[in-house]
Amino acid sequence: MATNLLTDAGIRRAFRALTTASEQTRLNDGGGLSLIARADGTGLWRFRYVWERKEQLLSVGKWPYVGLAMARAERDALRTELAQKVNPARQRVKERRAVDLDHEHSFERIARMWHAARANRWTAKHRDQVLRSLETNVFPSLGARRINRIVPRDVLNALQPMIDRGALELAARVRQRVSEVFEFACVLEGLDGLDNVAVNPALRIHKLMPTPPKRHYASIAPDELPGLLEAIQGYRGRTTTKLGLMILLHTFVRPGELRFAQWSEFDLDRQLWRIPAVRMKMRRVHLVPLSPEVVALLRELRTLTIDCELLLPGVFRPTIPISDNTFNKALRIMGFQGRQVAHAFRSIASTWLNESARCNRDAIERQLAHEPADEIRAAYNRAEYLEERVAMMSKWSAHLAAFTPVQND
Repeated sequence: MATNLLTDAGIRRAFRALTTASEQTRLNDGGGLSLIARADGTGLWRFRYVWERKEQLLSVGKWPYVGLAMARAERDALRTELAQKVNPARQRVKERRAVDLDHEHSFERIARMWHAARANRWTAKHRDQVLRSLETNVFPSLGARRINRIVPRDVLNALQPMIDRGALELAARVRQRVSEVFEFACVLEGLDGLDNVAVNPALRIHKLMPTPPKRHYASIAPDELPGLLEAIQGYRGRTTTKLGLMILLHTFVRPGELRFAQWSEFDLDRQLWRIPAVRMKMRRVHLVPLSPEVVALLRELRTLTIDCELLLPGVFRPTIPISDNTFNKALRIMGFQGRQVAHAFRSIASTWLNESARCNRDAIERQLAHEPADEIRAAYNRAEYLEERVAMMSKWSAHLAAFTPVQND
């Protein structure tokens, strides 16, 4: 056993005896433990021992944060390691490496690697939303955990606060993102000591998650379509907004895909609109056949925005598109508040093409830019069904034209 020589009172007296700023003294407590006392009131505990005939020195903490009793307990633990033929210095190196490895393979670090690897597939806004959802809802509980030690219950516990407050859609999205992080980790398995990530705990809790309520965009009944067309034609707001609504209805693209459209994307002679991948939800180039009716609408719109790169420039800043509320605000003014939103033009077209026109379902889905469940099919021929889609879009435009009131100049 080590013979203790120091007392708390004796340590305080030793500190008071130091007068100059550079002065320090060594106080021995026995058993290899000593305290280097400094004039500024701080000190450093040290443990000296001999290993393989060489003197070794370890830091045991700083005074006054580590008191006398705590320093002695640490010294006794180190002496126990020596009695077991373990070199404390080497053991500390191993422990530091284990901590570093845990940090290197922590969920947060792997998640940020996954996020960086996918960043070029997303818009800046979506990229920020994805990372923020993980930083807010997952990193506080799972971020520091080594990823291959996380079990399904850990993931469910992280999602539970969102479920409890009724944010079921957010919880579902976050679970999917966590699942993708684990899939990414599986690809990295075996690299730099990362192993045992064969099981995806976020995938295993999928059936335990409450189902979010389905969100339906407000949309009119099919027999109300003539009234909608009449209202758009009679709209007294900006002509560009009216033309934009008509183009949106004829092409049934997502509103954002039209709002940011540029004239350089259109080939009116070939009657084709090529939407770049960066603006598509699935990050794939999307082709939109243009019916003669749509070409006529575009030519009219071009006379109003002749000096602009954008189809639908803002009122005050022509380099920025109309706001995302423009179309829905116009529909509210027309009396369709709570009955019709611009995004639901897609469901109007889809319903008619499926049920009345009886078009090829795969061609409809491709025109809606929905991703096929089969990844092989999704990667095969981006222009698939293009000929059928050309005929389908002409049929849809003809159907709309039959109900569109003739404008009297």
